[in-house]
Amino acid sequence: MIIDGLHLLWSYKCIYECDHCFAWGSPKQEGTFTLEQLEEIFEQAEELNTIEWIYFEGGEPFLYYATLLRAVQRAHRVGYKCGLVSNAYWATDENDAIETLGPFAELVDNLSLSSDLYHSDSVMDARIRNAIGAAEKLGIPVGAITVAQPNAAAAGARGQLPMDEVSVMYRGRAAEKLIEQTGRQPWDGSSVPKTVLTYRSLS
Repeated sequence: MIIDGLHLLWSYKCIYECDHCFAWGSPKQEGTFTLEQLEEIFEQAEELNTIEWIYFEGGEPFLYYATLLRAVQRAHRVGYKCGLVSNAYWATDENDAIETLGPFAELVDNLSLSSDLYHSDSVMDARIRNAIGAAEKLGIPVGAITVAQPNAAAAGARGQLPMDEVSVMYRGRAAEKLIEQTGRQPWDGSSVPKTVLTYRSLS
């Protein structure tokens, strides 16, 4: 098997504590990458000689802005394509979002925004719209990640999209919080879970 991408959980800390989070992200979490640890990962990645993409995720990676920027600069300099995954808590205004994303403009090949009813009362709230607008003005490819509600009562939620759906395995907090809201599935995997994750490119 060829490994061509790395997804680094830059921090477990997050401003949210979403039921669907596989990484147990929370304001109470403490685990965060250091630049020294990143160098070790780069050394191993270079030994593999197959890595093309590095994604920086969380938790919420923008909570550690300075080290995140340094990490992305380092990855870009080595020649990796870089992706960021964020809940856009920092996009309270489009101009502020431009200031936040500006230093990443020439470095990031994909910005994925968590946009669903776990993060807000509406799927595409103001922060997400601000972040999308800023990314588009800066030329950063941007898309939304939407996790559907697991129960039938939420079938009308924006997350229940018919196209490009990928089933999600219940891990982390999702296994504890959401499993009772879903129908039981055969152990042999002959039925697909109802919860889906959808990625929509907005560029």
